[in-house]
Amino acid sequence: MDMGLTDVRKAMALLQIEEKWLEPFDVIEPFSKLRLAGCLSLKPDYRYGALALLKVEGREAPQRILATPKLRYPFDRAGAFHFPSVKKIDIYEKIDGTNVFEYRFKDGENMAYVTYKLRLHPVLRNGKWGNFLDMWKEMLERYPQIPELPVINGCSLSFELFGSRNAHLMLYDTPLDCALLFGVDVDGQYRSIDGWTIQIHR
Repeated sequence: MDMGLTDVRKAMALLQIEEKWLEPFDVIEPFSKLRLAGCLSLKPDYRYGALALLKVEGREAPQRILATPKLRYPFDRAGAFHFPSVKKIDIYEKIDGTNVFEYRFKDGENMAYVTYKLRLHPVLRNGKWGNFLDMWKEMLERYPQIPELPVINGCSLSFELFGSRNAHLMLYDTPLDCALLFGVDVDGQYRSIDGWTIQIHR
């Protein structure tokens, strides 16, 4: 994508980030078939993988989409643990797979759509590391309520796609499944899924 200086400045303003951390994108969203253009953040903090979506189908539609953040390990290279001061901690089993982030975006006429992204790509796709788009479509068939969850819960959602067909460091008996991890609202606040009435594995 050949971005002009104005677009770069818009992306920097939306994400409050320096230009060096921005990666332009111009892709076809696989579910709506709409063309999305903007910048993705590579900064390893709460903006990791976040989108400054600037245009939908070539029309101006600027919006900030925060995604699954870069989480720091609570220990250093020597193995010493250092926990930050917190008021509450939710503890879940660490699942080893591929992060799939569900989010809503709007076009130039304010019509809303739901789609999904990989950590460092604005949408789902198949590639040399895995057929993530095809595998996620299987999850949507198994759990048809997934597309409704951002509207029902008022936030974006972070999932992990895991199983023996999506092999990483852990070997699972389950061929393929997904787990809902947490929600992210428009202000970047993280939402625990405790108490949510859903049928997705945790």
